[in-house]
Amino acid sequence: MDPLRNALLAGLGVASYTQDKLKDLVTTLIDKGDLTREQGENVISEWVAKGEEEKDNVSSRVNQEIQKVLQKLQLVTREDFDALADRVSKLEGAEGE
Repeated sequence: MDPLRNALLAGLGVASYTQDKLKDLVTTLIDKGDLTREQGENVISEWVAKGEEEKDNVSSRVNQEIQKVLQKLQLVTREDFDALADRVSKLEGAEGE
């Protein structure tokens, strides 16, 4: 498997585990009377929203880093490849005339 994919999946696993633990903690606090159900729901909602925001930030940073690496490698883009293939086809067609 791809190491980057493994790292992302591991991060998602940790986030899922952490979310489950947060829910358990909030439930415990509600049962003890330290939080109301509404407060508990707000804590969980805020945590999930922050998690989503952080996930988007990480995804954006990963994409930026991938783009930097691809630029350094100077790989041919699909668009450039297709343009070159069209050009070769036209030249081969002109040669047969």
